[in-house]
Amino acid sequence: MKLIALLLFLHSLLFSMPAFITPQELREAMTKEKIILLDTTDAQTFAQGHIPTAQRVSIKDFRHQEGAYQLMNSPQKIEKIAQSLGINNNSRVVLYGHNKPKELLKASYIAMALITNGLKEVSILDGGYPEWLFHYDGFISKESRKPKAGHFNAKYNPNTLVDLEYVKKHIGKVPMIEARPLRFYNAEAQSKGVRRLGHIKGATSSAWADKLDNDYCIKPKEELQSIYKLDPKKEVITYCTGGLEASMNWYILSQHLHFKDVKLYDASMREWGNRDDTPMEK
Repeated sequence: MKLIALLLFLHSLLFSMPAFITPQELREAMTKEKIILLDTTDAQTFAQGHIPTAQRVSIKDFRHQEGAYQLMNSPQKIEKIAQSLGINNNSRVVLYGHNKPKELLKASYIAMALITNGLKEVSILDGGYPEWLFHYDGFISKESRKPKAGHFNAKYNPNTLVDLEYVKKHIGKVPMIEARPLRFYNAEAQSKGVRRLGHIKGATSSAWADKLDNDYCIKPKEELQSIYKLDPKKEVITYCTGGLEASMNWYILSQHLHFKDVKLYDASMREWGNRDDTPMEK
């Protein structure tokens, strides 16, 4: 039994997927084992072509409306949707979009939701579907598929998401980074659905898009570390307008750069910026 356990452990190390997987790495992995591919694009675009065996997934299955903002769905709901996608606890999942607006952010949020509920092997396709087409334009599909139901058992990690009171109590004590474009941070423009201008008091600007090249591929780790200028051993809180942009900072920091304690304020400015009792500055 000990030998079997050791072999399984070594196998998991050997085939562990990176946080951002290249098309070449994904293609090789697909020849060796079952990879669950989740496409975040719209139905029409998906029908025009996608990576073979991919399923279209909706961000709406992972979030719910709560007043002016959205929050991650309960572990029970995420468990159910994961099972419907054929996911088991040992499944290897790769998310991607077609580089349309917000598709990459939907991928990072869904990845965060799955990881927060216990899934270990989750990747995002570096460069998305256009990068896949560049390398494998002859290996695409237009077929839709419904997988056999999985047996995913959600194991929620309460250390990922924080609420308004937590953020209030940690202002000045924990680094907070804002994922919105700089013009919103500087109060030069107003985010959609956010009444007040500016940012959370003491937060620094760290726009999610700054971490990617023009082709939506992730920048080198050394460059990312110089952009963030954060201590990987210390806690950090990321936020944005409504959770999606911040999820990319969360994903890069926790999964790609392996920061020890990254939290996300899910309601973000849709909650904070629409209240009069939350400290802000311009």
